[in-house]
Amino acid sequence: MTSPLTVRDVLNLLLEAITYPCIGNTDWDDAAEMEAQALAKAPLAVGLRDDPPEFRQWLDTLRKPNANNDDRDKVFEAMHDYLSALKRERFM
Repeated sequence: MTSPLTVRDVLNLLLEAITYPCIGNTDWDDAAEMEAQALAKAPLAVGLRDDPPEFRQWLDTLRKPNANNDDRDKVFEAMHDYLSALKRERFM
């Protein structure tokens, strides 16, 4: 039995898509496809009891088809800051 897809998993997939190195023209298409695939999984994602409330809010914002770039940028910046801090904590 596989573990359920979590909101945290989807947020990590979205962060990977937005930070995908775009060197050539096809890279932009690859990054867009990665983001589309992550967003397609979002409705199946379950929240965990220890998830901060921001996780669901971030995912909801990114799932809005009409979300403006400022909102998306703020979410991605907050996600990056939060997840980077978690990674640093694990290695300390």
